[in-house]
Amino acid sequence: MRIIKTYCKGYILCLIFLLLFQTNGQSQTSNDKFLWQKHWYIGVSGGPTQTNISNRFTSVISGTVTNKEISYSLSVDAGYFFSKYLGLSTGIGLSPYFSKLFLDPYSNSLDTIDSEIESYERRISGNDINETQKMYFLEIPVILNFQCPFSKAIGFYIQSGINMAIHVGNNYSSSGTFSYSGYYPAYNVVLKDIPYEGFKSNVKNDVSGELRVKTLNPELVASGGFYFHNQRHLQISAGFSYKSMFSDFSDYPPVEDFQLSTHENQLRSLMEGSEKTTASSMGIIISLRYYIK
Repeated sequence: MRIIKTYCKGYILCLIFLLLFQTNGQSQTSNDKFLWQKHWYIGVSGGPTQTNISNRFTSVISGTVTNKEISYSLSVDAGYFFSKYLGLSTGIGLSPYFSKLFLDPYSNSLDTIDSEIESYERRISGNDINETQKMYFLEIPVILNFQCPFSKAIGFYIQSGINMAIHVGNNYSSSGTFSYSGYYPAYNVVLKDIPYEGFKSNVKNDVSGELRVKTLNPELVASGGFYFHNQRHLQISAGFSYKSMFSDFSDYPPVEDFQLSTHENQLRSLMEGSEKTTASSMGIIISLRYYIK
């Protein structure tokens, strides 16, 4: 709720500023023709967004909490209006997606053998596990634009379409405190707090790396708000935007028996243990367009 209130305050301030901005321009261009008689435009858009990477985990990983994070998007576009109401546009943009995940506690086990070929059950427990996931996508959209003019200087707009999100980079960092022990059924004994086979307690694991993400990912995009202009060619708009991935963009194989960590200094990404990973964002978008002809 706090971030939504912040978005609303910023949007209202932008609206007030742009209303004052266009009032001066309207007096200077009161005899000009409507801007919508021009068809071609180029523009730039950007703004802060609240992003979320959603992981649907297996039963082995339960109690995970995900925190949404703030990032910034930027794009350039070009479009054509068939009339003063409808148009099409495309372009290119960069959208980062960030999330923080928390897991406490964690426990799991696996049957294995030690260095002396003795069978035993390796038991793992962890706490204070946290992970930061960061994804970067280059987006190429096909957008349907609708504009509804209220006057020569102000109007309402809605945009909706599909992005082809191209994965261009990612990284994750993960840490947690783990304890490793071994239960030997042949002797009915549990070994722990000894260097043998790494049966250590309260080991701090801190790992970073890259995630496996599909290259091409379809994405729904929609936005709406108000636009203003005070010159013959220039238009400024402010509104809210929403994006959501259509499908799972994780490139990890299907989960069968996931082990978050099996020994010291080894920690897999939580995303690797997810059955499905998607992303979404919501934020403020400010756009500047220049109409060519």
